[in-house]
Amino acid sequence: MMRSLFLFDMTFWLYLAALGLYVAYLFAKRPAMQMAPAGHPLENIEERDGAWATQLGQVATLVTVFGWVLNTLALTTRAFERMEHSGTFAPWSNQFEAMAYVSWAIILGYVLLEFRYKIKAVGAFVVGIGFIAMGAASLLPYRYQTAEPLVPALNSYWIYIHVSITLTSYAAFAMAGGLGLMYLFKERAVNRGSQSRFYAAFPDLETIDELGYKAIMLGFPLLAFGIILGAMWANYAWGGYWSWDPKETWSLIVWLIYGAYIHARMTRGWEGHKAAIYAIFGFLMVIFCFWGVNFLLSGLHAYA
Repeated sequence: MMRSLFLFDMTFWLYLAALGLYVAYLFAKRPAMQMAPAGHPLENIEERDGAWATQLGQVATLVTVFGWVLNTLALTTRAFERMEHSGTFAPWSNQFEAMAYVSWAIILGYVLLEFRYKIKAVGAFVVGIGFIAMGAASLLPYRYQTAEPLVPALNSYWIYIHVSITLTSYAAFAMAGGLGLMYLFKERAVNRGSQSRFYAAFPDLETIDELGYKAIMLGFPLLAFGIILGAMWANYAWGGYWSWDPKETWSLIVWLIYGAYIHARMTRGWEGHKAAIYAIFGFLMVIFCFWGVNFLLSGLHAYA
């Protein structure tokens, strides 16, 4: 048990280091138009600052990938520990493990995004959310962090597909929320004509908006599939597809929220500022569904 907890703890610190490096990378970038101090050629300053920022970005990526690998090892170790305790090879069977898995999925999504689009600035927002998820998990009482035996209703093959797919959808929505926040920062800088170093590495508003939309378009069908699988599991375990349990109800509410977003974007042209605000709002509802419902509302998913 202590092996996995040690690896989760190391993952937390690596994600914190990666977040700090990505923020430093943003401040190290020089705006496109920059006046050089007297007696110092602008080309030399830009080359020096560009190399410094590039090195910071590369180290941030390496630390992030290493943290994700350690997160993977932690989840794998916890899976073996779960197999010993309950015979179920599913390292997302309680709130702590679920948060660690969501963090793992967020970081994986970010790494794939960075390798595909070569945009490191997103890491300051998306890796930040992954770090917060891991930090929130570490703040849970010890009894939530241990691999206790599962209740009979959970000890089923359904836990492998329903829970993992639903949590992956949450990770996609988390990425969209981080990109929405990034959009608002960039929009504010553009409106004010800011030449701050912090915004120099940000992509343009259209790119941020499009990436956020793609994240939601990934999470939306995954959540729908997760809800359907959950209904099938409920029928198998309790003899009914739907019982209006708080977790079921809020999962449906979250799905409808993002469904409304997609509808508004396709039919009403909701892009840019409105879409960013909505993505942040949707992510806040995901947080309540994932975290708040478990601790504030009682129901069949109280053990989660």
